[in-house]
Amino acid sequence: MNNTDIRKTLRDIAREVFADDALELTDELSQDDVKAWDSLGHIRLMAATEDAFQITFTMDEIEGLKRMGQLVELVAEKA
Repeated sequence: MNNTDIRKTLRDIAREVFADDALELTDELSQDDVKAWDSLGHIRLMAATEDAFQITFTMDEIEGLKRMGQLVELVAEKA
């Protein structure tokens, strides 16, 4: 799976998790940019990402994630 496919899937996941059909995924997108991206939203995003890509994140990876670009890179490493 290439980064373009990963980004498209993550965009769809983020739109669903954060209930925002207009949300655009950029590498710099962070919790500061999305109102619904609070601690619960973060866990929901990570769980949905694990399910979609059939991968597992460590607690350190989950806690260390600050931007969508980091998530794209992490998924690319694990997928």
